[in-house]
Amino acid sequence: MVYRKRAPRDLGSKKFSSRKAKHEGDVMAIAEKNVVTTHRANTIRNVAQIMRKNDFRRIPVVDAGTNRLEGLAVAIDILDFLGGGEKYNIIEKDYKGNFLAAINCPIGKIMADAQFVDSGAQVDEVVDIILKKHTSAIPVVKDGKSREVVAIVTERDILPSATNFGIKVKDAMQKKCITSSAGMMLSDVSKIMVRNRLRRLPVIQEDRLTGIVTVFDVLGFLEKGNFKGVNAEENLSTRVNEIMETEIITMNPEQDLSAVSTLVKKTNLGGFPVVDDGKLLGIVTTTDVIREIYSG
Repeated sequence: MVYRKRAPRDLGSKKFSSRKAKHEGDVMAIAEKNVVTTHRANTIRNVAQIMRKNDFRRIPVVDAGTNRLEGLAVAIDILDFLGGGEKYNIIEKDYKGNFLAAINCPIGKIMADAQFVDSGAQVDEVVDIILKKHTSAIPVVKDGKSREVVAIVTERDILPSATNFGIKVKDAMQKKCITSSAGMMLSDVSKIMVRNRLRRLPVIQEDRLTGIVTVFDVLGFLEKGNFKGVNAEENLSTRVNEIMETEIITMNPEQDLSAVSTLVKKTNLGGFPVVDDGKLLGIVTTTDVIREIYSG
């Protein structure tokens, strides 16, 4: 498995005496200042490549001259475009099913509205937005009027670390785990991820975990360009076993939840299947850690 490149910030290590923690301070103290951005005319395929290269699922779309925030390029919206949801209609309606033409259309065609905070915001405000809006990254602007992007803060920037949280993985993990099979088509995987707002699906064969397919694996399909032709349906019939990861990092349900933070920092991955004796029990992610520690 290829580890992602961007390292999360270390917010410090402590032993939490309870499940509830509160992180105070200026968001600029933890936000990433070297922001990777794009512009609305950049192609969907190029933006997918930028996401893969930098390990970002959300990239601010800015005005090329002023750096003013115009929207957000979101990985799950690219999957929506690739047959996962209503945005697939763009391929059919505007490009008459021509896949190659469609993936080279401007990202501005599918970009989302961007929620943002200004540079004077507090970390707790960002935590609340991430938990309530289920977003993994929030642009930071100089002020609400200019909307000039000066930083970005992500789940990993606010991820708490500790020697021991006193919470077991099994008590924080998502037990109802939606899975994929190796023979499932890329279009089907996209639909599942879009409808359920999921970033990864464990791949199961005969009740055993055999791999994992992520948003980045689907984006990698666009980046590599090993297309089967011009037609969209033909390309989207690519099977999961052609793009999935087979080297899987897993967690044990009895581990302390702090081990998730440690593993995120070591691997730069955002979630891990929870397995006991080869059987999938659930999945645990950065969001689960943040929710447990900050919300209690």
